[in-house]
Amino acid sequence: MQIGVTNLIIKIAKKIKNSDNIDENSYLFGSNGALFDSIGLIEFLVELEYALYGELGQNISLADEKAMSQTTSPFISVKTLSRYICKLLNE
Repeated sequence: MQIGVTNLIIKIAKKIKNSDNIDENSYLFGSNGALFDSIGLIEFLVELEYALYGELGQNISLADEKAMSQTTSPFISVKTLSRYICKLLNE
């Protein structure tokens, strides 16, 4: 399942950023050449939530208190977000 989630994250990020240079190691938010600023991250997360519902039929909230209270932000990279989403889906 994680591969499918990772591919969906990459697909949505590529669409929003209009770039093919995004892979599982890309930084989404924070320092290190991140793709999104805070407003861009919100746009990305909303679009990703819709895509996850469309692809998996599961409605999950990515920008909630649970995500914000993590020791390591799930929004740092494609990998960390993919792991976090899979964790949510398995709960």
